[in-house]
Amino acid sequence: MTVSLYVALLLVVGLAGGHLATRINLPSVTGYILSGLLLGPSFLNIITEEVYNSLGFVNELALGILAISVGTELHRRVILKFGKNLAILSIGNTLMSGVLVTFGTYLMGIPLTYASILGAISMTVSPSGVVSMIKETKAKGEMTQTLLGLVAFDNLITIIVFGIVVAFVQTAGNVDVNEVSLILNVFLDVLWAALIGLASGFFVAFFIRRELQNDKLLVIIGAAILFNSGIATVLGLSPVLVNIVSGAIITNLTNRKVLVATVINRMELPIFVVFLTLAGAHLDIAIFATVGLVGVAYILGRFIGKYTGAFIFSHFTSLSKKVRKNIGFGLIPQAGVAIGLATVAEQTVPGITGIITGVVLTGVVVFEITGPLLLSRALKNVDEIPK
Repeated sequence: MTVSLYVALLLVVGLAGGHLATRINLPSVTGYILSGLLLGPSFLNIITEEVYNSLGFVNELALGILAISVGTELHRRVILKFGKNLAILSIGNTLMSGVLVTFGTYLMGIPLTYASILGAISMTVSPSGVVSMIKETKAKGEMTQTLLGLVAFDNLITIIVFGIVVAFVQTAGNVDVNEVSLILNVFLDVLWAALIGLASGFFVAFFIRRELQNDKLLVIIGAAILFNSGIATVLGLSPVLVNIVSGAIITNLTNRKVLVATVINRMELPIFVVFLTLAGAHLDIAIFATVGLVGVAYILGRFIGKYTGAFIFSHFTSLSKKVRKNIGFGLIPQAGVAIGLATVAEQTVPGITGIITGVVLTGVVVFEITGPLLLSRALKNVDEIPK
C-alpha cells in the first residue's frame, strides 16, 4: 500500500470510530484512538512501525497546530488575570508527579538516574488530548481557560527540567564533562526556541495586520507551523515550545485570537483524525508484559501526582471550589511530547536500552485512552460544556 492509501484508511476508520464513540456517549477522540489501536500491532497490525514513521509529517503538523493554538490562549490579559494561578498549579502538579514517579520507579528496581528521567517525562501534558477535547465539547469557562494555560506552562517546565536531569545523568561518573556547561546549553536551547517562535510570530502577525484574505492567511499560518517544527527538529529544539511562543506572539500583537482559531479550524479536522488514529495505532498493549511493576509505578505515580498536586496547590489560587476538585483530571492526557522526550533520552543517555521508552509507552497507552474520558467528565462536572 502507498502512503496515500494508508492516510485514506486512517481517515475512514478513525472517523467511523469517532462516530461510534459518540453514539455510546464517549468522546470522539477516544474513538479515534481505539480505532487506531485496532489497526496497530495490538490487533490487525496494518499500521506497522514502518508505516508510522513514514507518516511522521502528520505528527509534526498536528502537534504544531495544537501548540500554536495553546499559545494563542496566552494573551497578556489572560496572563495578568490567571498568571499567578497558572504558575502555582503548574509548579504543584509537575513537582508532585515528578517526585512520585521518580521514587516509585526507583523502588521498583531501576537505577535512580533512569527513574529521575521518567519523573521528568511524567510532568508533560498532551496538547492533543486537552485541546482536541475542548474543541470537540466547545467547553468554555474558568477551568477550560486554566487548562489551556496549564498545557503551555507544564510543558515549558518539563522541557527545562528534562534538559537539566539529562545533563546531570550524562555527567554521572564522567569527570570530563562540565555540568554547568550542559545546563547552560539547556537554557540556550529554550532561548533559541523562544527567539524562533518570536520571529515566526512577528511574521504571521504582519500578514494578519494587513487583513489578508482567510485563504491566503491559512497558507501563511500553515507555512509558519511547518517552519517552526522543521527548524526546531533540525536544531534539536522543542517544536512544541517554538509553536507555543509563536502563537503567544501572534495573539498579543494582533488581538485576533478568534480569527486565527477560525483559520486553523479549516484545516485541523482531517489532520487531527489521522493524527489521533495514528497515535492509537502506535500503541502496543503487549508492552505491558515487558515493563512490569515499573510501568505500574509510573502510571500510578503520574496519575496521583497530577491530580493531588493540582488539587492541593489549587487551594492557594482564586479558582472556585468546583474547579479545584476537577482541574487535576484535565491534566491526565499524555502522548506525543512524552514519547518525543523518551526518544531523546534513549539517544543521549548511554545504557538505557529501551527501558525509558517501554515504560513511557505503557503510560501513554493508559493515559491516551483514559485521559480524554476523565477530562470530558471533569468539564461536565464544572458545567462548562454547553447543553
